[in-house]
Amino acid sequence: MDVVDWPTPHEKIVASVADLDAVLKAVEGVDALVIAHMAPQRTEAYKTPTIAYDVNVRGTANLFFAAAKFGLKQVVLVSSGGAVHQHYLQGGPLTRDLPHRGKGIYCHTKILQEVIAQQHHYEFGMGVAVLRCGYITDMDSGCDKYGKHLDAANWQFVDRRDVGEMALRALQLPDLGYEIFYALSTPMAAKHADMEYAYKRLNWKPKYDFSNLKQDTR
Repeated sequence: MDVVDWPTPHEKIVASVADLDAVLKAVEGVDALVIAHMAPQRTEAYKTPTIAYDVNVRGTANLFFAAAKFGLKQVVLVSSGGAVHQHYLQGGPLTRDLPHRGKGIYCHTKILQEVIAQQHHYEFGMGVAVLRCGYITDMDSGCDKYGKHLDAANWQFVDRRDVGEMALRALQLPDLGYEIFYALSTPMAAKHADMEYAYKRLNWKPKYDFSNLKQDTR
């Protein structure tokens, strides 16, 4: 596996992705875009469409609008397996060509993010990599993104560092189209989702495979 050097961040802008003017100022002058925002994990955030749609959907539309305005050629959308989760619940493997099928406001917003991404690829010719992430957890600490400690890892676990590596490799593809990659870190993932495409297309294998945790093979 090739070693990729990470760029050094040098600027931070604190603003809302739902604020188009702020997004335009943030995106102007960048070479590529990784979209990785989501509505806050608060009790009320996904009970109604208000917060979730404002952040997840309007924010994504704003960022793609800015990407098109400034002529960006490469965008990575950090999405979720929730966009096709109902297929898994019905017993089917997660392939790259599945129609969207989710349940609940969270899944609805992730589906709409992918629709926005696909339309911008078609309309503006930008390369878009959609990373359908599983359950984002830190392998070293065993804590999820909300700080909850977990004793066992199932097939849906993914470390944020593997997600970042996938995003960087996708941005480096010279011929990126509109492409879906399942972002999952455990060896068990290949039994449930099409991981082979990500392995080959991105020349990538997970570095953080959760082998330090007990494995839940269900």
